[in-house]
Amino acid sequence: MAARLALSSAQTGVWMAQQLDPEDRSFNIGEYCDIAGPVDPDLLQQALREVVAATPALRARFDIGDEGLCQYLDDTVETPLHRIDVSGEPDPRQAAERWMRQDLAKEYDLAEGPLVTWALFTLGAERTLWYRAAHHIVLDGFGLALIASHVADIYSALVTGRARRPRPPGTLEQVIASDLAYQESEEYARDRAFWLDRLAGQTEAATFTDWRPTASRASLRESGHLTPADFDVLRGAARALDVTWPEVVVAAVAVRLQQATGVREPVVGLPVTARTEPMLRRVPAMVTNVVPLRLSFGPDTPFADVVAQTSLRLEEALRHQRYPQEHLVRELPGLPQGRRQFGPDVNIMSFNYHGDYAGRPATVHTLCSGPVEDLTINVYDRMDGRGLQIALDGNAELYDRPQLARHLGDIVALLRSVTGLLEHAPAAP
Repeated sequence: MAARLALSSAQTGVWMAQQLDPEDRSFNIGEYCDIAGPVDPDLLQQALREVVAATPALRARFDIGDEGLCQYLDDTVETPLHRIDVSGEPDPRQAAERWMRQDLAKEYDLAEGPLVTWALFTLGAERTLWYRAAHHIVLDGFGLALIASHVADIYSALVTGRARRPRPPGTLEQVIASDLAYQESEEYARDRAFWLDRLAGQTEAATFTDWRPTASRASLRESGHLTPADFDVLRGAARALDVTWPEVVVAAVAVRLQQATGVREPVVGLPVTARTEPMLRRVPAMVTNVVPLRLSFGPDTPFADVVAQTSLRLEEALRHQRYPQEHLVRELPGLPQGRRQFGPDVNIMSFNYHGDYAGRPATVHTLCSGPVEDLTINVYDRMDGRGLQIALDGNAELYDRPQLARHLGDIVALLRSVTGLLEHAPAAP
């Protein structure tokens, strides 16, 4: 039996983009956790079956029916767990990642499903990788983290015999109903008016590259690291300014963008969960949005002033974060032809990634988090005391690896120097 539901506005945006380019694989998202110890594959498979049964998004498929585009929730869907032993390979982790990359390059059939993939890799007697991937139309990054947490809890309960933790209430039907109600609400109208006013006259899209429309959103990734000591300094600077450390990071990226381009009103995109209701934070689904932060400063503006402005703009943006980016782009005449984003995205992911698999700790590694039109600066706080991971995803038709590595080095260096910027230097020397 298959129940039928409408799509959220975020899902509709993914559907339309995928139909425009059926060959685009950038909507495949994936990650894996590196587990320090063996995992019982039969019990993990059992845990996955329970989670799939309890999570409608994992059983969804999409098609155009008599009443238009809809998603069908199929109770009979089966998502197998691939069990792969790479312990005999010269480099087991590299072999596992090669399989994952190949999987992320496959085509998902949105009409048939399943739209998720699980795989368990044995690297040795004391090391296991659990890979999970999905098409972006069913899950965003926040939803994928909810899935991972749920699976870890059930698996641990099966191994140890303890009771499963109660799952907070919330359904996919409620997520869709909330989204449809929002689009008919006064809040939607207020959000639209806010964004059209905030971006009035916006004609420049500051970017680190000579931007042009590209045929693909496939990306390259370069990763760096901010040490725990550097992260402590960054947080100390944020406390001194009475802001959060992500606000300092966003301000620093904007400063680097202004330094590189000379644009006095740079705009950075900020991916947001768009989960403004408590229920929305409990249900794995595709809800996420991107909001533009338009700043205004010059090369002599003190960095503290840029941070203060960023904090204010961010607070305003979060109050209006549900207005769909796709709607906003269609209504703004000033963007360059073919552009759907306003500038580089700064994707701050700061939540508990810890996965305890029956006492076996795990570390999460992100492989692909969605399409990249220009550049996405991902900042991961995995709350493990190891500092910040900073990964740049650049559109493969706009950036090469040396360019990404150079931009990464510049951004990491700027984040390490925030104390000096506050004490001695203007925003853009």
